[in-house]
Amino acid sequence: MKKSSIMDFEWMIKYTPQTEWIKGQGIFLCLAFFFSEIGAGIYLVSIFLDCTPGWIIGWLVTLVLGGGTHAAYLGKPSRGWRILFRPGTSELSRGLWVIVLFGLVGLFQILPVVFPGLPWAEKSRLFNIIMGILCILVIVHGFLTMSGIRALPLWNSSMMMPLALISGIWTGSQVVEFVLFLSGGEVSLAETWSRWSLLVYMATMAMFLWGAFQSSGTARASLKEMFAGSTSVGFYVGTLLIGVLVPLIITLAVWIYGIEVLNANFLFFRMLCVLIGDLAMRYNIMKGAFYSPLLGS
Repeated sequence: MKKSSIMDFEWMIKYTPQTEWIKGQGIFLCLAFFFSEIGAGIYLVSIFLDCTPGWIIGWLVTLVLGGGTHAAYLGKPSRGWRILFRPGTSELSRGLWVIVLFGLVGLFQILPVVFPGLPWAEKSRLFNIIMGILCILVIVHGFLTMSGIRALPLWNSSMMMPLALISGIWTGSQVVEFVLFLSGGEVSLAETWSRWSLLVYMATMAMFLWGAFQSSGTARASLKEMFAGSTSVGFYVGTLLIGVLVPLIITLAVWIYGIEVLNANFLFFRMLCVLIGDLAMRYNIMKGAFYSPLLGS
């Protein structure tokens, strides 16, 4: 019989990084949450700013990119579809049902934009309310799924849902403002959305990190991994520099000098930075999380 090594039991006394949701096929789940969130965020902001092209973009991003990467994570279609029949026990299953409803109801709202002669072509406040609720549910679906895993204290945080919601609004506002600018629409209200959602996003991120630091030794070890470990470059360069600092400088410049300084290049560059930063933020949180040791904190 092969003699057991003490290494086989290190997970009982040491912090163990989670790999199932970020390495190998797990990277598709990170991308699925990302695309679903930004697509629903685009749709949500488009409802409030009455940007019908944003409906189409958000709907396609959520279903094609988000749904496609969800399918890639689930593996073989012949078996992956079965998860839809587990809504009572699986948060991932409930999230997929929300995306299905988002797709169906959104299709009915979008069709009159393409075919104005349809009998329900008049804009409906009821559609806006239903789609607004579904957008919020899609946006928080990823982080809500993660927050239910108690063995990963970094994820098991009450700030996960607020962080998901505000990041969805923040990223969505960037895409909608860029679309409005290209189509000749009014962007002043969209810039106001961008300005305040950025400030709230920064505050929410700070509260999430502070809450994790205060929660447990495992969560602090996860933060140490994010700040000084294998994910630190992605955190400082991707999340903070590209995702927060650069958009903050552009946003403050517009705030100080007026909306007239905006142009397509500025808006596209800020939008690109925000999308990269949001993806980096999600990747860092997913990759940096440690499981609590069985015989420790």
